[in-house]
Amino acid sequence: MKELSGKVAVITGAGSGIGASLSAACAAEGMRVVAADVDEAGAAQTVSGIEGAGGKAVAAAVDVRKRASLDALADTAWQTFGGCHLLCNNAGVMVNKPLLELEESDWRWILDVNLMGIVHGLGAFVPRMKAQGAEGHVVNTASMAGLAAFAAMGLGAYTASKFAAVSVSEILAQELEGSGIGVSVLCPGAVMTRIHESDRVRPMDLPGTTPSILASEANPEHVAGVQSPDQIAQTVLRGVRENRLYLITHPEMKPAVESRFAAISRAFDTAAAES
Repeated sequence: MKELSGKVAVITGAGSGIGASLSAACAAEGMRVVAADVDEAGAAQTVSGIEGAGGKAVAAAVDVRKRASLDALADTAWQTFGGCHLLCNNAGVMVNKPLLELEESDWRWILDVNLMGIVHGLGAFVPRMKAQGAEGHVVNTASMAGLAAFAAMGLGAYTASKFAAVSVSEILAQELEGSGIGVSVLCPGAVMTRIHESDRVRPMDLPGTTPSILASEANPEHVAGVQSPDQIAQTVLRGVRENRLYLITHPEMKPAVESRFAAISRAFDTAAAES
């Protein structure tokens, strides 16, 4: 989707971090923006910044764990701006616990937001996007942790959800090929966001215990090569224009991914030798 001006972008997790920067970047390109977040005040602040810069945007409350909430968000996009051309399933949360310390409530929260949030977004928006007959694009936010497993900082459940986000995006790209709707999966490394403070939006019905790994240890400001959300947003818009499937922001992390693929390749060689 090379032409963005005049189009409509819907972005979840838009109250802060990558979502807020994506919203601002889309508005700067002349897009009308629906900035959605479970943090209503954060979404409103994002919209205020866009409007202050002369852009057009509307804030919306959304709980991506619930399909009905995404259906309502789609209604808002069509009723307010007449459609959606760029859907960014960006909402995400993190729990910092080793696998064996994770509770069922931790798994449910992470998978409901990071995976089912994407599934619900696709179900609510993509059929309408296809029906409107215009060029469109979907961006699903995964992580470098969706391409290689990193045991540090207790990212087991988070990693599982992001591997799933990558695979969903790969399948979606194949299924939508030739439809006029492109698909990208965003796989960033460390980004200066508040995701390590995810407990601030953890729902009351999914309580958790204090992890042995402190969230402060996962603060991205301590990680080499950390990028700003604004940098990530520009990578996304370039990827949308060029219809790239994989949006990579941290090329220095390539060896970790290559190491995983090499291990898988060796396993195939072993199976061939033993057959």
